[in-house]
Amino acid sequence: MFEAKCYGHAAPSTDGGKAFCMAYALLGIPLTLVMFQSLGERINTLVRYLLHRLKKCMGMRRTEVSMVNMVIIGFVSCMSTLCVGALAFSQFEGWSFFHAYYYCFITLTTIGFGDYVALQKDEALQKKPEYVAFSFIYILTGLTVIGAFLNLVVLRFMTMNAEDERRDAEQRALLAAVNGQAGERLHCVRRRRHGEQQRRAGEPRSA
Repeated sequence: MFEAKCYGHAAPSTDGGKAFCMAYALLGIPLTLVMFQSLGERINTLVRYLLHRLKKCMGMRRTEVSMVNMVIIGFVSCMSTLCVGALAFSQFEGWSFFHAYYYCFITLTTIGFGDYVALQKDEALQKKPEYVAFSFIYILTGLTVIGAFLNLVVLRFMTMNAEDERRDAEQRALLAAVNGQAGERLHCVRRRRHGEQQRRAGEPRSA
């Protein structure tokens, strides 16, 4: 419920249960989002440190980790997580790889249409505890990876916006400086011309 999947296979039936569900969700959903956001930030920090150490060990001249490097790693991590889950669920559920990949994507992005749901056949919830444990751990891990990647994407957009604003500010400052210098030069030229005119006016005219 806190992950906003909304499959609809389990829902409260009484009015009291529905009221409790709404109140509990109002508290639980923000806390869950904050938790995954925090985990994503820590994963990104760890990946950035490991990539920096790897570049240093490889003797690369530039060892700093750029935002582009982090976005690429985050994208590859997301695709790898989805593919691993698709392989596992295609084996456990008997789905095709595409349908299992679709299920993983819909689940980890918290869309949750409910057209494909794991652990629903052969009483898997009661008879396959290892499969239940795998599904639970995979969903939590996948949500963390997706959260880390989305955190990177948001930071990237914020950085691009900040860079654009800084570039605009620098251009405005440069334009103001150029206009100021041009104004000073024009003022100096006018003063020089005015001085020459006064000097010519004060010179005696030849007969």
